[in-house]
Amino acid sequence: MNYHFTDSTRALLAQAREEAIELMHDYVGTEHMLLALVDTVGRRSVEPGEELFDALGVDAGALRSAILESVRRGAVRPAPGGLPYTSRAKKVLQYGMSEARRRGDSWVGTEHLMLGLIREEAGMAAQALRAHGVTLEGAREALADVRSSAQERDKRPTRLRPRRSTRSAVEGGSVWFLEVDQELDTPLYEQIVARIEEAVATGRLDLGERLPSVRDLAAELGIAPGTVARAYSELETRGVVETEGAKGTRVAKRTASGRRSKKGVTALERALHRVVVAAFHRDATAEEMRAALERAMKGILRVL
Repeated sequence: MNYHFTDSTRALLAQAREEAIELMHDYVGTEHMLLALVDTVGRRSVEPGEELFDALGVDAGALRSAILESVRRGAVRPAPGGLPYTSRAKKVLQYGMSEARRRGDSWVGTEHLMLGLIREEAGMAAQALRAHGVTLEGAREALADVRSSAQERDKRPTRLRPRRSTRSAVEGGSVWFLEVDQELDTPLYEQIVARIEEAVATGRLDLGERLPSVRDLAAELGIAPGTVARAYSELETRGVVETEGAKGTRVAKRTASGRRSKKGVTALERALHRVVVAAFHRDATAEEMRAALERAMKGILRVL
């Protein structure tokens, strides 16, 4: 099986390098990985690894303090650039892939890395986790429970009527509903991305409007917080939303230059190419394709 590290895992490893630099270490060790994982919990970014922490009853703040107390700071800040992983940190990555394979997952997520940190028994991270009562079998069982609960929550198609304070809602304008359906083949996070993109394009969500927090939206929809976090991350990558710390996630304010960038045009061509290919296999003519495109643009783009 081929594995890929999720965006969340890559972000965690990048944060581990930042933790190492902050401690003036010229390497990335298991302690830096655990500090990065704890940091995501402290920021409530709602990743699978965080849910695993919660299920195990681990106090993230106390764990971080314990790690920092046992780590000796360096004397010189390392030069910019990549930092090498220690042999134990490399083992954590290998163990993470092993844990993913053990569960039949084709990706390596933050939850797999946490299990890898526990399996690498000699590392500082494993020692800190053991001191807080965390065992490998206990963590594996907790992960199974977390996933089982998430699957149960995700089975129910649910409607969300977000809290709105925009003028259109107050004055009786259109109300935006976000709907997800477990029966569809489309993954839930992709459904959320598509619904929000459409709401922005049709004006049902205003530019600059604040979206529900990850936890609030997950609670309203009755799905796993990690699913919503993944959708928001994808929307931010596409430039549809922007996150500004305590201000939360808002619909991005787009500029003409941003909309007409070369990168954006290329992405548009790729998207339209897929549509044209689908039309070809449905025996549609060019005229039918143009007419369908004009109908689809109504209410979104001005038809020339």
